[in-house]
Amino acid sequence: MKDFEIIKDLIGNSLTEADLAFVDCYVRPQLGIFIPTAGECGYAAKPGHSHPSYMIVISFEPAANRHYPAEIASPHIPHDDKAGLNYYCLLIEKSYFEKRYLMYAESVPTFNEQSFEICSDILKALNTFVFEYSKSMPNSDITLDAQAEIITHWIIRSIMGETFDMRAVSSDYSVARAQHYMEQHYSENITVSKLAALGYVSSSCLNRKFKKETGITPIEYLIEIRLERAKTMLKRKNISVTEIAMKCGFGSSAHFSSCFQNRVGISPTEYRDKYIG
Repeated sequence: MKDFEIIKDLIGNSLTEADLAFVDCYVRPQLGIFIPTAGECGYAAKPGHSHPSYMIVISFEPAANRHYPAEIASPHIPHDDKAGLNYYCLLIEKSYFEKRYLMYAESVPTFNEQSFEICSDILKALNTFVFEYSKSMPNSDITLDAQAEIITHWIIRSIMGETFDMRAVSSDYSVARAQHYMEQHYSENITVSKLAALGYVSSSCLNRKFKKETGITPIEYLIEIRLERAKTMLKRKNISVTEIAMKCGFGSSAHFSSCFQNRVGISPTEYRDKYIG
């Protein structure tokens, strides 16, 4: 098996090639992507197994908010992987992950299958890594290392709730200009006509382009940005729900709570309790 020693360093020394009979493997020493295809991973099927690396499991199926559910487990934390297929398993080498995590925080917590959400852009980066590894192009080690760096930082940002910073940016200037403006000014009163003027198009034209490319209207996109920012704030104990509503551009705490309940499925207070309760 190609790069089997690297794979063992990431997964565990007791791994056998037979364990990966139904798993596609794409690896560099610092990061590996493992995708069960024709059947389950034999190593993952072992009860209470662990890895010397950080393990991140990402579902193929998006949640209602179009983000993808994921879990992370720290090295040597026993766990039972979910059965079946339809997921990416990332393993990131311990010291590599921790060095980058410490760029964002003073310490690295212990993750015991902690849940978080990621945006679809990370999946595009994972598939780019897979494609580059499969092609074996000249100097692919350089480009794969660069992609591993991006993937790791995006994973860390997602764990910290910063998924709203990683939305796909359109190649259409008017749509991209509107996206960028909303990311920067989400707390302000924003209208479609104002966004359209930034890109030198009509409101109807922007609405049509925006929905064709993203599947939602500019205002729906704005609400998603505000809710993602609100999620980050809700994980802090020192900010009230009313203050979060105002900071995120909602006219009132009632409007904020209604939008949050409708799109997330639980109230802001329940979301806060889930993460810091």
